[in-house]
Amino acid sequence: MSLGNVNHVDDSTGSQVVIEELHHMVHEGFLFHSSGKVTGMVDTNVDDFLFVTAANNYPHVQSLTFSFGAGDIDILVYEGSTASADGTPETILNTNRNSILTPDLVFNSAPTITGVGTLIHTGWVVPTSTGTGLSQTGIITEGTGEEWILKPSTKYLVRITNNSGDTISYRWELVFYEIGY
Repeated sequence: MSLGNVNHVDDSTGSQVVIEELHHMVHEGFLFHSSGKVTGMVDTNVDDFLFVTAANNYPHVQSLTFSFGAGDIDILVYEGSTASADGTPETILNTNRNSILTPDLVFNSAPTITGVGTLIHTGWVVPTSTGTGLSQTGIITEGTGEEWILKPSTKYLVRITNNSGDTISYRWELVFYEIGY
């Protein structure tokens, strides 16, 4: 992907770009979104998600958030993971619904992990009583000044472990952008 008009002029309106950077990325078609819901995660089960980055591409993860039906949940993120099967690709949408651009990053559920890699982030949803909902947001959120720029040709594992003592449901959401350098 390219940065678009190098003169910082909006392609649609011809005006100088004065909006914030992320907003402009939406206009250029560089911002992507994926979300989903998992139901019936049994106590002590592990759910894995795998980011697979392409060569010469540096995805910028703006937000990876989860909402859980109950806590004690561990969320661990590893870099340099290995898998015998990458899993099922999740749908990733361009947030500019008029753009034809697609991301190089692939985000998979249910990979077969053979090596977790190096732990780079730990999240924890505190224990709650059975049936009490709890939302965990911001294991990565740009709004708090945090942004992860992923390495090219690398796999990243997000591992969720249910320690709640109950069967739970949860929701996930991923927001990232890709630009050419």
